[in-house]
Amino acid sequence: MSRNLKFFFFGYQCPHNAYLLARIKTIAFQESAHLQIHDISNDGPTCEKYRIFSPTMLLVNDKYRWHGPFSRETVLEMLDEDIARPKAYSVRQSDEAVTGELVAITSKSVLSTCQPCIGSDDSGLCWGKSEWVESILRSSGRPHIGYLHFHEGKCVGGAEFLPSRMVPYPIPDKMDDDAFLTCSYLSDAKRDFRSHPLAKLEDDLRAWGFRTLSVAASNDVVFPNGPVNWFEKRGFKDKGTLVTEPLHNAEIHYLQLGL
Repeated sequence: MSRNLKFFFFGYQCPHNAYLLARIKTIAFQESAHLQIHDISNDGPTCEKYRIFSPTMLLVNDKYRWHGPFSRETVLEMLDEDIARPKAYSVRQSDEAVTGELVAITSKSVLSTCQPCIGSDDSGLCWGKSEWVESILRSSGRPHIGYLHFHEGKCVGGAEFLPSRMVPYPIPDKMDDDAFLTCSYLSDAKRDFRSHPLAKLEDDLRAWGFRTLSVAASNDVVFPNGPVNWFEKRGFKDKGTLVTEPLHNAEIHYLQLGL
């Protein structure tokens, strides 16, 4: 049986990518699995071929597609063709918006994302993300690429964008006046930390001349940017399904907001 791994990552746009890259290399070595690594940052054709719409995707044995963080145990289950059938679940997110302090996303401020994204206070784990932001700011000429949300002194989430032409995913409407929401987190069943930074970002995008804001989001699960109905409540229109992900029991949809 062929045991192979393909790891696709959008540079260090997602703070998880640095340690996941190290993790998948270790697993491939220990399990004698063939590993191919693809940085999709400037590789639209690969994203089109594999229908990639999230910053982290693992393809195992050319069969199992996994989005977002993964454990060693999950990868081994897929390698050994012993992965359980997905269980349907639906994420519940509160409409009780929290309005804390907003801080523009820069190479310095983004170091604060280690706790909400990775669950660690070690900001060194986010240096890759910091360097990625610095590169994007130079390329785009923008003063920032969104906002982080702080509540009770801690970073609890934020909203991040790129001009859609800078996104490698095969999304429609890649126009100069379309912005793409690369990250929108966090919320839970009790508090909504996402709405406040997103609303401020929308104001900035209008002032900068953008006419639409797009996003790829899962219908019911969290990764990427889900669930879909959270965006629909905030005026985004569902433009259709981009790809179906059986392993996550989910669909990734393309949504768009007129600014």
